[in-house]
Amino acid sequence: MLILVKSLYLKARSPGFKLHSYYADFRSHPPSGWRVVAPGESTRRGPGMLRLFHVAVQTSHTFWNFSNLVAPTLEKLAFPFTSRETPLEHYANLTYCSNHVQTKSKKWVADCEHLAALTGYYKPGVAAHWLGRRLQDRSCGGFYCWSNKAVENSKRILRNDFPTNKSHVVYPATSGAANSRNSRDFDGNVRICHMTTHRSSYLENISNFYVKGTRDFLLVLKLLSQVSPRLMRKVTVVIRAWCPRSYIAKLRALGVQIEMIEHPLTRADALSHFANSDLAMLPGHSTPTMAFIEAMSRSVPVIANDVWANSEYLMDGKTGFLIPPSPHVLYCDSDLTPLWYRPDFTHSLVASVDSEYLRRHLRVLEYLLEDENLLLSLKEETGRYFVRSPFEISSRNRELGLLLDKALNQFVS
Repeated sequence: MLILVKSLYLKARSPGFKLHSYYADFRSHPPSGWRVVAPGESTRRGPGMLRLFHVAVQTSHTFWNFSNLVAPTLEKLAFPFTSRETPLEHYANLTYCSNHVQTKSKKWVADCEHLAALTGYYKPGVAAHWLGRRLQDRSCGGFYCWSNKAVENSKRILRNDFPTNKSHVVYPATSGAANSRNSRDFDGNVRICHMTTHRSSYLENISNFYVKGTRDFLLVLKLLSQVSPRLMRKVTVVIRAWCPRSYIAKLRALGVQIEMIEHPLTRADALSHFANSDLAMLPGHSTPTMAFIEAMSRSVPVIANDVWANSEYLMDGKTGFLIPPSPHVLYCDSDLTPLWYRPDFTHSLVASVDSEYLRRHLRVLEYLLEDENLLLSLKEETGRYFVRSPFEISSRNRELGLLLDKALNQFVS
């Protein structure tokens, strides 16, 4: 029997943005009947400079407000250049736009983390109507949001231009692993990992230190070492994030066993660190989609803040614990657009530490450390849940494959 394989061109945002880590498994484990093609990674400095510019403008109210006036308009004006077709795209059956709508293809679909991603993470503003028309265009076969929260966010901004019949929730996904640390490997020492990012830019690192929860994680460790040295002695911490050296030195002086990973990691290495862990603590003030999914794929429960779409990825009490955040921090605007990294948002995290919020994290951590069987049971439940969850790549691919086939068929019919 002859099986025809369709080609899907995975298109990154121009000029030269790298694809999100989500798409690594997307390419290596494509939906049945599809072959995913993508250009090689660019070695130019452009993407890094653009990212640094984006981080820099968010340190100033003036620059941020000005950028929000200009960037969405530039998105429209630059469209004839950013949407240029490559030979790979020309010959593909369907173009998949990752977090953007920059294509002139007659057959394309798009996805988004939330709607602002489609304008480079600036507020869509005056470009909202243009985005809506792009998504409603006959050439667009589908609009795939990473969460229900992203769907609601898109509806509120696009209003009557929201492409209702084309919109679906398609969660990011990854494959599981059978070699994760389990009860047979448990030696009485609890391995806790905190995995975020480590950039070459100080501005980006200091922003991530607060927004991705590294500062909060270190403060919880400090509290644990003070109130329960006995439990702290059971813990080994692995941190993949930028941290001020003074924080780490003080914690080590308090007896906290910390292994710092400051060198570049391949995705396989990062997954290996998750697999060798018993618990992930990610008290970030955003939704780190892939970190949650990758931890669960290695049977590692997660302690995280209950903000934005986190409750769609973690089941409180079954695959980890969702901690109520500080009531003093505003996480999204009235349209549900996340405020992560905005000047007011980052400043609010830097300026204050909510002690009750930290104690909520501490109580959950103590609860798990006091009863090793409880933690091991939670790990097993996390592994069982992941296998049947929408974040497992085979399950996701069945749904995505049907949606891609439907999109392609509408162009043929």
